[in-house]
Amino acid sequence: MDTVYEITEDDYVRAMKLYSKITPKIAVIYALVAAVLVLLVLFGSPVLKGGAIGGLIGCVIAVVLGRFIVNSVLARRHYRKYKAIHEPIHIQLKDEGIELSTTDERGLVRWEKILKWRQNKNYVLVYPMPRMYHIIPKSIEGSGFDMRSLIAALGEKVGNET
Repeated sequence: MDTVYEITEDDYVRAMKLYSKITPKIAVIYALVAAVLVLLVLFGSPVLKGGAIGGLIGCVIAVVLGRFIVNSVLARRHYRKYKAIHEPIHIQLKDEGIELSTTDERGLVRWEKILKWRQNKNYVLVYPMPRMYHIIPKSIEGSGFDMRSLIAALGEKVGNET
């Protein structure tokens, strides 16, 4: 089951959004910070109230700008500079892991070396390191790749998605 696919700029941007998805742990941290700021607004001195209101507004602006605008702009710029991602990628599911290759490189990502994985309706991201991931578009299922087997193997051999 050897399939070839290419990552477009839009694929890269969408995968980056999946990468930066807010995890439950981060959501709890955001909620705690917001709760503290709200408590300061409700029960703090006038100086603290002003600072807390400014903090709430600043946090909302930073999260919205960062997540929806800055991430997309940076991902597009990164894609344009990252020449290797423009090449066709061969993927093959093997008993020992996922084999990925291009014209210049070939590598086997062994199941036991995969740190974590995550997915949405369009992509599967496989992380061999905390901030490095391989993008596998689910659209390659139309080319004969067995995406269900990949997801099942990831769940069985790596663990639940994060």
